[in-house]
Amino acid sequence: MGYVTFCCDRALSGKVLSGLTAHNIAVFFARDRGDEFVFCTNRNEKQKTVAFFEQVCYNYQIIGENGFFYRIGLFLGRKGLIAGILIISVVLGLIASRLASVEVYGLKTVGYSEVVGILEREGATVGANLRKLDKRRLEYAVTSSIERIAFTSVKIVGMTLIVNVYEELPPPDIPDMTAETPVTAKKDGIVTRIIVFQGTAVAEIDKPVRAGDMLIAPVQNIGGLPVGIRAVGDVYARVYYTGHAMFFETQTVSSRTGRTAVVSELYLFGKRIGKSASSPYKVYAEEVRREYLTGPLPISVVRYYYHELTAETLTMVFEEEFPALFEKAKRAAYASLPAGSEVLNEWHIVKQDPNGVKTLEYYCEIEEKIS
Repeated sequence: MGYVTFCCDRALSGKVLSGLTAHNIAVFFARDRGDEFVFCTNRNEKQKTVAFFEQVCYNYQIIGENGFFYRIGLFLGRKGLIAGILIISVVLGLIASRLASVEVYGLKTVGYSEVVGILEREGATVGANLRKLDKRRLEYAVTSSIERIAFTSVKIVGMTLIVNVYEELPPPDIPDMTAETPVTAKKDGIVTRIIVFQGTAVAEIDKPVRAGDMLIAPVQNIGGLPVGIRAVGDVYARVYYTGHAMFFETQTVSSRTGRTAVVSELYLFGKRIGKSASSPYKVYAEEVRREYLTGPLPISVVRYYYHELTAETLTMVFEEEFPALFEKAKRAAYASLPAGSEVLNEWHIVKQDPNGVKTLEYYCEIEEKIS
């Protein structure tokens, strides 16, 4: 795949990009160069690009053609078809024998970087010769190096190393029933129900408790004597969840100016070629799109669309913003509720601090097990 480099007036960059996109012509490596706007298209779309410029009557210039297959084509024209085919075969054979990517599956508690680090120490890095990778050695290295992994499976598919990790099951949590352990509150609330299996209840119905307070004491009266025992039971309480939304009288909002710059990065075997992309604007919104080029080479292009922003300060009115603040605070309160909760009561209040900043607070009341 080759590229054709075009050049036109910088002032026409926005119209040219929009027009080419409308004609389904892919643009690569677009950039400003002084008063000029320079970009590339695929060689097979050269005529379509020329036809576009002729149609809109924009001045343009073709300043070069380049690309791997374009250079190979020139070579074939000069040196002969047979020699060219042999060179292409050798190049593609070398490329196909190299590792392009590593994928790891089955991770739960083990970190991805931990597994990849072990693979890299064993020589499984991007660009490594696939024929020299010992799958059994890689499996042993990962399994023996990380205690939480019980088994590892490694296979090579195309130019990708696929690693399946099987982690050990965590040991069951078996409580010591001989320990004199109380039942304590996990959350603040007002007690509604107490169910004691072992021990003595110290919490009271309709009384508030704080997280960490003792609910059931580890003691039980047996034959008139207090005996230490592990406390067991369920305690329920009314628990309150809240969400809030703050109101500011002045807000700064950003909007697009209409100016957009497109900067592309080229990756080969997952490694960036050239400098990293950066925005020409001080304030901007960014969109990132990754495209994979078809062909034998593992090439991808990452395009960064930088949209210039301008800031504007607005004066807000609380009464006008109240519905939006109310919904925001309510969503925040409901988002914190445990799954399957039934809301028993809900209300809201508006607070104002000494600086005049208003906060809308939304409350939900549910019954929840706190032991």
